[in-house]
Parts: sequence; C-alpha cells; structure tokens
Amino acid sequence: MNYSAQPDMTTTSTGFTINAGALLASAPATATATAFNEALAAYNLCLPVAPLHADATLAELVACNSGGRYRLYSGPIGRYVRAATLETTGGLLHVGGPTLKRATGYNLHRALAGQGVRLGDLRELTFNLRPLPAMTTLHMVVGPLERLLMLADDLMAANLELRALAFDAGGLLLIALSGLPEVVTRQSQRVLAMADRHQLAVTRDPANGWRHWEELAHRHCALPADQRLDVTLPRSKLAEGIAACRQIGNAGTAIWGDLGVGSVHVAPLPDAQRYAILKAQLATLGAQPCYEFGPPPQPAYPTLTPRKHQTHGDCIAALKQVVGDRYLIHHPDQLAVYGQDASIAEAEALPYAVALPASTAEVAALMQIAAAYDLPVVSRGAGSGLAGGAVPTPGCLVIGLNRMEQITIDRGQQVAHVGAGVITAELQRAAERVGLFYPPDPSSQAASTIGGNIACNAGGPRCLKYGVTADYVLGLTTVLADGSIARYGDGLAGQGESDGLVQLLVGSEGTLAVITEATLRLIPLPRARRTTMAIFADLAAACATVERIMASGIIPASLELMDDTTIAAVEAYLRIGLPADAGAMLLMLADGEPEAVERDAVALAELATAGGAQRVAVARNATDEANLWQARRVIAPALARIRPNRLGEDISVPVTRIAECVGQIKQVSATYGLPIVVFGHAGDGNLHPNILFDARNPTEVARLWPCAEAVFKVALAVGGTLSGEHGIGTLKRPFMTQALGEAQLAVQRQIKAHFDPTGRLNPGKVLPV
Repeated sequence: MNYSAQPDMTTTSTGFTINAGALLASAPATATATAFNEALAAYNLCLPVAPLHADATLAELVACNSGGRYRLYSGPIGRYVRAATLETTGGLLHVGGPTLKRATGYNLHRALAGQGVRLGDLRELTFNLRPLPAMTTLHMVVGPLERLLMLADDLMAANLELRALAFDAGGLLLIALSGLPEVVTRQSQRVLAMADRHQLAVTRDPANGWRHWEELAHRHCALPADQRLDVTLPRSKLAEGIAACRQIGNAGTAIWGDLGVGSVHVAPLPDAQRYAILKAQLATLGAQPCYEFGPPPQPAYPTLTPRKHQTHGDCIAALKQVVGDRYLIHHPDQLAVYGQDASIAEAEALPYAVALPASTAEVAALMQIAAAYDLPVVSRGAGSGLAGGAVPTPGCLVIGLNRMEQITIDRGQQVAHVGAGVITAELQRAAERVGLFYPPDPSSQAASTIGGNIACNAGGPRCLKYGVTADYVLGLTTVLADGSIARYGDGLAGQGESDGLVQLLVGSEGTLAVITEATLRLIPLPRARRTTMAIFADLAAACATVERIMASGIIPASLELMDDTTIAAVEAYLRIGLPADAGAMLLMLADGEPEAVERDAVALAELATAGGAQRVAVARNATDEANLWQARRVIAPALARIRPNRLGEDISVPVTRIAECVGQIKQVSATYGLPIVVFGHAGDGNLHPNILFDARNPTEVARLWPCAEAVFKVALAVGGTLSGEHGIGTLKRPFMTQALGEAQLAVQRQIKAHFDPTGRLNPGKVLPV
C-alpha cells in the first residue's frame, strides 16, 4: 500500500517503503521478515517478530499470526498490521491505513492475522514499527526440567524486561532480556541470583543461543501435521501438561516452546492413538490450539437459528421473567433517560424497553425473546460514547450491561476476566493492586465500560506506546442475534483458531453481537514515570518536535498536544500562569524502568528545547505530575466558557501530517465562523477537533454539520480516518463511503449479513445503506 503523499518517506531497492518518523513501513507480502528487519535496522527500527524460520514470508507469518521468538514480550504479528492490499476476484482491495487508531467499522486489517477473514491474496502489508532495543542479552540455563519450571515462574513474577523464556524439556532454558544496557545488566544479576537459588548452571550470552530452537522448529515443521501437536497452556498448568507430553512421547519426541507464553510444541508423536490421547489430556488442562507454525482453518461464521415471530402482547411479561420487574424499564418517563448518549445525536423515538441483565445467560434469554418478537437490539454501557452508537432505534430493546461488573485478576497468567459492564478505571485499579497494568486509558475511563471500549476499540493517550484495546483482548464471550452464546479467542496468547474473529468484533459497535465478557491481557506495572511539559510560540514548532521525537527512537507513554485556543481557554479557567501568547503545548510522559525514564525525560526535554520550546518543565514528584496534567484534564469545562455546546471529533492522521492537518482545520474554522479547538494524542496522530457552538443560535447550528464535514474531508485528504476511537455510530455514518470506498464497505456488509441476517443488531449504525 503506497502512501506516497506522506513526506519523509524512503523506498528501498527491495521494495520496502519506510516512514521512520511515523513508525510505519510497507513491504511486499512475499518478502521475508528477516530481510524486512535488516532494512529497518538502518533506521534503528524493527518489526518485533523474529521467526525461528529465517525464510518465513510476511504473508505466511500473518496467516499463522506468528509471534516468533520474542512473542512473550511483543505478541503475535497481528498487533502490528496496520493495512494491507489484497488481490480479489473484483480487483485490488485496500483495508486499514497509515494510522494506529482506526475506529471505522470492522477491523478487517487486524482480522487478516490468523485468517480470521480471507479476503483474497495478500500483495502488500503495512506495519507499525518499534525501536530496536538498545541491548539484548541471552542466558542459557541448564538443569532438571522441574527446577527450570520453578525458575521460570520466579522470573515471570519478578517484573523483568523479559523477551523470551524458550525451553527444551531435555533441560534447557533460554532467557532473553532487552532494554537499556544498565537495565539489562542490573536485571541479569537478578536472573543469575534466582538461578543460583534453584541450583542451576547459567551461561551468559551463549554463542548461537537460538540455533538449538531454530533446529527444533525446522525438524518440527518438516513433519506431517498429524505427528506434531502445538498448544498453548495456562502457565499454572505447564508442569502438568509437559509431564503428560513426556509420558506419552518416546525417546525421539521433542518437547519445547516458551514458558512465558505457555506454548508447547511436541513431535513426533508415536502414533495416532497416543496423539489423540495427549490432545484430550491437554484439553482438560485448558490447552488451546497454537498456530505459530501453521495457519488455522478459517473459523466459520455463526449459524443462526431463525425464530418464529410472535405478537408483542406478551413481550414485556417475557422480558420481566428474565430480569425481574426491577430491572426492566418500560415506562416512558424512565425510558427517556436512555434516549441519548454523550453525543449530540438525538433518537427518533423512545426504545420499546430497557433490560438490565446480570449475566451472559440472561443476555442470551433476552436476545432469544428479541428474536422471537422481531425486536431491534441496542446494547449499551455507560452511554459515554460521542458518535451516537448507543442512541436507541425506534421500538428497540436496549440491553444495558452495567450490572455485569465482575472482575477476576489471574496474577500468574497476567490476564483479567471481566464483565462488559466493568468501569475501565476500576479494572486499572484492580490490576495495579497486584502489580499489573491495563494500559488503554480513554479520557472517559472513570465512567466508560470495558464493553464500550471494546465496541469502539478505544485507546487513549497511552496507546502510542502500549497500543489500543484490540491489543489486549484475548477472548470474548458474546451473544449472537438468535440468542446463542459464542466464545471467541484462546484467552491465553491470542494465537488460537478464532482469534481473528475476536479482532473482527472489536470496534463493531454492537452491530455483530452483544459482547458480555472479555479476557484481557495485562502487563507488568511500570516502575517509574515522569512528565515533561513544553510550551511553544507556534503550533508548527510543536508538531515538528513531535516528528523529531518519534524519529529519535523514544516512544513516550503519552505525547499530548494542545493548540493556542485550548491553552487560552484552560488558562482563563484555571489561572495557572500559562502564557497568553502560547501557540501550543506538549505534555510528554515517560514510563518504565527508572534508568530508562531518567534517560527519556532528559531526552524529551532536550528535544523540546531544540525544537524551539519557550518553556520546558520536568516533574520532580507526584505532585508535579498531577499539576502538569491538570491542564489536560480540565479542557472540557474550560471550553464551555467559549461556547456552551461542542461537537467533539476524533480524526486520526499520519504523524507527519499533523501540522498540515491542523492548519487546514483552522482555515475551516474561519470559513464557517465557528471556533475549533484542537488537542489530542499527537504521538499517534489522534486529534480531537472540537467545534464549539451555541445550540440556541440557529445560524450556528445550521453551520455545524457543514463545518464537521469539512473537517472530515481534511482528515481524509491527508491520509487519515474519520475516527480514531469514538466510533462511527450515527453521526459519521454518512461519510463512510467517502472514507472506505464501496469495495471495503461491501465486505463489511457481507460480514454483517453473516452475523445479523435480519439486521436487528444496532440498526442504523456504522454502515451506510
């Protein structure tokens, strides 16, 4: 996919197109990951997928959703696919685009990984890149398997910069650490001390440390599929699972994998009978298929059972039988509360009823009743959406999921099992209490629910470094249009048979199924953090500094931008001493290991100064941190002083086009005579142009949507997208054809028809007629 309009882009002789400042590169699907990473190394960047087969092509890796040797730290390749060009029977099809956030319907580009959808033959792929680690050290540990397993448990609990825990059941454990040299050196000492406690021998930086596992992978993949078994086990069941493999195998059976991910590869197995016995035994331990070395079969779309329509006379009574009288709302005065969300979208009429279930089983029963009575269904979380996605369709059943708020943290597996109604901030606090971290942090995190975050693929400021909601969803429990319950995803490593369908559902805004529960990946809690504020005389200098930061190899946890109008509004509201002539402000957060945070904070301050910042302030403690972020937190009430109403948008554009985009938006503001303030997540190009207006002024209201349409056109013209994380809902639906084109919309409509053949799930949202 050629994004030739972007500046600062290099095309190599091997056909790779690299935009280092945007952490973005495209490659032919037939290229090998090895050759791709060799080209990226010149820019101090990488696609963090290092296959054990050096000749594996990018298309093959995407088909398997492979993670390579460092999947413990980096995850599978699907996390990095931004866009693809495919050859179909109807010609070339382009999906995705050059922005990290793309809340524009179904995630077709992400669903390509693991063959969640097969749209055609891959021709070109675009990936999100990562900086090369400053240092990687390998430790080879030799000893009895039982002690190696105990050491691996200790290492996983120690919050280290682990890249891999590759094992061979014959008595080998390869430990990979990456990061700053001083961090790797310090943590290597901890590794050696832990190994010594378990009386294990360690060789540091073993020559050709990965060669043994490369040879294992080569022999493994050369065998027929019915002689090799590839599974992912819960970490707590690894010892028991490996013991079962050893018992059923023979002297020639190799048992190996990665203890951090929970992957186990076994081959050759003596015969078909023992293969079946072992597979069944591992299944009782919670094993899921792993397709690291071979693509899964394409998961079938659900088969839905049509239901006979009934009259509405008994519908209310049937709904009450499921949730009880207290949790069924059908009086018009009470229904009015559910007639809108946080957007300016207005419902045409009240819903038929609102049901508040407490379990997946209750949701399934409600969906069966809705199918029988031919009721449209709109699922709803906190109602904090800004695109009209939860606004009820006339005569619909609203299913409110707020009561489904259970949280279970599995510290050993580093996952959370949550209900769709869990408040995002509550999950974050629950994870942090046990030393873990759930990074997605939408601005509405104090109110928004996990179900709503998944529905819109929310991100927030931290997505620059840590990724969006889709990167943390390992499994989903859903209720389909006919009321049947379906579970997708392996819930362990994101490499199972139906993980591609998980990615398809993330961002679908309730139009394919009702999401009731989720299994979410957690990561170790960063040990340190520090914020730097920089104030610039003009916006162009701030945007140029953003590009310089992104090209420097530093990825801040957050990199926030505020324009001059926003700064003036905040200063009028807070009186905290922001200069009246400030053109822009950047807030930059570094987190991670203390040494890395210290280095990054200094570097960010230096980059801001070199970029022309008039004032640079670095937080010294938690109080400073809170004070520096105060300006960002009060934007919403501050803007109300300019106009009482606002249309908050969230376009996403390539990082290298931010300054150009904002400049054009300012021209749109002047053309339509409406103030537009621009702030947002500059590091990933997710901007929030807020059009301010007075709903009591008919002339301003009349100019509002033409003004919004002009903003959308600006975003699309620079290679951006309509929405980064708010979704499409009803408000942006008229612009979807312009944004995606008929070919991609036709694919999305086909998917919608498979999941929802009668069109009852959140009708009138996302897809244009």
